[in-house]
Amino acid sequence: MSISNASIPMGATVAPTGGTATTLVSLGSNPGENRLFLDDGSSLILRMNFLATSKLPSPNASKPNGYTQQRSALNVQRPKLLANGNYTTNSARAEISYDPESTTAEVQELLDALVLSLITAAIDGLWFSGSTA
Repeated sequence: MSISNASIPMGATVAPTGGTATTLVSLGSNPGENRLFLDDGSSLILRMNFLATSKLPSPNASKPNGYTQQRSALNVQRPKLLANGNYTTNSARAEISYDPESTTAEVQELLDALVLSLITAAIDGLWFSGSTA
């Protein structure tokens, strides 16, 4: 399906079902950053890694309300052993940026739109074949 004609079920409830609760373990953090891995028993070289980052708003007179936007991101990486014996790393990234005057409901709406865009089959063409049509 074309992304140009896709629909997103805004207002839908998203709840994970099945699966196994698997712990994220911190490898260490600094202000505004935390490195973690998924404790799923994978070998050190093949474990899934997460990088959570956040930058809080700061005063900036050139911005619309005198502050920069808050920016938070989660980067997920999963190393993969290829058939030829080499390694590569597959990755995914989610990021949000919003004005400090935004309400919790407005931020939640952005997150909902992102999650629903990721899981709706209507946008699979973007994720699986790179189609932006």
